[in-house]
Amino acid sequence: MPDRVKNLKLNKRLMFGTRFFIELKTLNGVIQLFYLSRGLDLGQIIYLSLVWSVTSFLCDVPSSFLADKFGRKKLIMLGIFLTALSTFLLFNASGFLQFTLAYIVGAAGYSFFMGADHAILYDSLKEVGEEPNANRVAGKYFSSASLPKIFMPFLGSFIAKGLLPSQFMILIAIDLVGTVVSMIFASFLTEPKFKEKTVKKLSLLKEGFNLIKSDSILFKFALNKIIVFQAAFVYWRIYQVLLKNAGLPIIYLGAIYTVFQGITFLMFWNTEKVQNKVGKVNFMFYPPVIGFITIIASLLTSNLIILFSACVLLLIVGTVRDPLFMAQIQTRIPSFNRATATSTLNTIKNISDVPLLLLVGYLAKVDINYVLIVSAVLFIIPIIFMRIKKEELTI
Repeated sequence: MPDRVKNLKLNKRLMFGTRFFIELKTLNGVIQLFYLSRGLDLGQIIYLSLVWSVTSFLCDVPSSFLADKFGRKKLIMLGIFLTALSTFLLFNASGFLQFTLAYIVGAAGYSFFMGADHAILYDSLKEVGEEPNANRVAGKYFSSASLPKIFMPFLGSFIAKGLLPSQFMILIAIDLVGTVVSMIFASFLTEPKFKEKTVKKLSLLKEGFNLIKSDSILFKFALNKIIVFQAAFVYWRIYQVLLKNAGLPIIYLGAIYTVFQGITFLMFWNTEKVQNKVGKVNFMFYPPVIGFITIIASLLTSNLIILFSACVLLLIVGTVRDPLFMAQIQTRIPSFNRATATSTLNTIKNISDVPLLLLVGYLAKVDINYVLIVSAVLFIIPIIFMRIKKEELTI
């Protein structure tokens, strides 16, 4: 086997390691309580997500244009560097403005990384003739983001069970070390060949938008995925405060991550088996239905076991479909414009995030249950209006 082919085949393992270490997220088990300890209120925590979305909106397409023009590996490396810088800023961040700066840097890093990572994986498979394996490889890749979160946020909740400033500093340091290791993995990636098209920047962006406009099924896939993610995300932004107020001990907030990410990892790792067992159409339809039911259960009870179980299910349904959606979407995008078109789809999410998060941030200050109602409404939309049909699947 030629060395280049070996190196391209190695990319999926290197990307697994790259994503694994950048996604340690030790702080996530208590992150909302960390924000509160540094002077933020619940509404401001929601508004930080708005800062993230606006920054992503401004960075996604230009960064992915650069990835399509100058190489995906360079953008991945830059994305990891900015993520490390964002994590470093958390050591001394206090108050909304300082956290806003950290979020701007982190969102820029995320934008440089995402889109480029999908593109380097898919085009590596394409060059070595393994394109039909995209669904399975995507599942393994997405599992790399879940695997560290099975134990790291739980470890974080154990370390920071007293919610002391020194305990939070330890969690930030662990996450920072993870970004350094991620950078080392990324440095060994091999840039795959992809069909280039000599067009100006604006023309490349225009073709990305035209592709989405001309392919209504691609647009439908994107909207379905985005709305279900948003429904789970607005819940994720307040669940720690919700459950702490209900009387759940701090250590169990980390346990939620362990159970949620453990199940998600297993489903990602065995995504083809799960999809074949359930059926791809059902696999796309059931998660928003489950999400809606669990939101209603969360509104109607204060039982900690039910709230814990509902939380786990809600966090799972937001992302468990990602490998299947990635494979379906990427087969509809040409190589020369893959990163740009992928980020153009992300732009749809970022634009829709603005009014949504403004609304949710306001409602969170009035009554936290209103956030759950917004989540329930979002889950209903794809169930009624955006069901994926069997004939719309490509692979």
